[in-house]
Amino acid sequence: MLFREKYVTVPVAGGKLSGHSPELHHILEMSNYLATVKGLQNVLDSGVSKMMQQFHLEAGRIYLLDESGERLVLRAAKGIETHGLESMGMGEGFSGKAARAGCFLAQRVTDLEDRERSEMLSDLGLQSVICLPLIAMDQMLGVMNLGASRIIELSMATIDLMVVLGNLIAVGILNARQAEALEEKARALEVQKESIQFFAYTASHDLKSPATAIHGLARMLLRLGGEAMSYKTKEICQQISKAASIIEELAGELNAYIKAKESPLDPEPVDLDGVLEAVRGNVADEVERRGIAWRQPHGVGPIHADRLALIRALQNLVDNALKYGGKGLSLVEVGYELTPSHHVFSVRDDGVGLAEDQADKVFSLFGRADSSRGIPGTGLGLAIVSEIAHRHGGRAWLESQPGKGCIFYFSMNRDLAQEKPA
Repeated sequence: MLFREKYVTVPVAGGKLSGHSPELHHILEMSNYLATVKGLQNVLDSGVSKMMQQFHLEAGRIYLLDESGERLVLRAAKGIETHGLESMGMGEGFSGKAARAGCFLAQRVTDLEDRERSEMLSDLGLQSVICLPLIAMDQMLGVMNLGASRIIELSMATIDLMVVLGNLIAVGILNARQAEALEEKARALEVQKESIQFFAYTASHDLKSPATAIHGLARMLLRLGGEAMSYKTKEICQQISKAASIIEELAGELNAYIKAKESPLDPEPVDLDGVLEAVRGNVADEVERRGIAWRQPHGVGPIHADRLALIRALQNLVDNALKYGGKGLSLVEVGYELTPSHHVFSVRDDGVGLAEDQADKVFSLFGRADSSRGIPGTGLGLAIVSEIAHRHGGRAWLESQPGKGCIFYFSMNRDLAQEKPA
């Protein structure tokens, strides 16, 4: 032990184990090498090459079990003609025995029980063969066959080293398979996502056109029918028109949600004063008619954001306050704060407010607060705000007390100018 020293310093970077323990150095080298290899076939080819190089061998093969678990199928080979060696059953010969028993086997070619295979390998110039089971997580994956044109002298230390290196290769195989499976799932999800997106775009478009037509026809019917219509008939026409308007609104909001979630962002310097004036202009008539006070910040310098997305988020929050604030609503106030990492926007109202247990629900897709019953709406407005915030590296949340109004917040990362997200 080195504890006679005050402290112990042993360099471990850059493969410094070689001077102390060559075996551990080889293990570290194999582990580091396999960590850089991507793809199952590359792991197999690299594993064979590394083992041949490490133990000065002339031939190497890797067989993997097929899906049935009954046959070993050749997947990688180097330094040997593989005709006649393409596959074998688990009950066949040297390799099958190693796989069945999960044992390291080494033998002279002339001593192999399968005389035909013995002669084949001898003709290929081999005198010694080694079969190394490839086992990871107690799972038999296959075997590695190694061959030499000489009689190999094996010590237990060499066998142990081969077994450990074989295990590292087996773990690399398992990891590569899992990575390929994840990539396949990701591709499938991407296809599914594109299909859903196409369906949503198509559905919203196909909904809007007939809804607009129905809306127009209902108005035309009211106009043409005039006084000849009964009160009940007029009421039915108005209900048709109202239902068509709701479908139009839903189609538009679906499109807006998809754009908020999927469309590429275009961060640019945005004049917040100009954005707020645009939002205020869209609600000015209603604010004046209802006698609602409007407050907003002034003199804020340019901020980096997607201008259209920022307008949409603020517009949705202002519309939300006007729609759900109640008859007693008298104030809508837009706020802005700059933190070390984010731009934080807020829309405060002095309306009816929300119960605390409704806070998370309202930002979910089609989520509406219990207090919104009877008020027309799609349940997408705040979900759009949440998506816009998320795409900008921020989040959306609210503070509320029943009867005292709400403050809705959303944030955007200040580094969007550097990130330029896609």
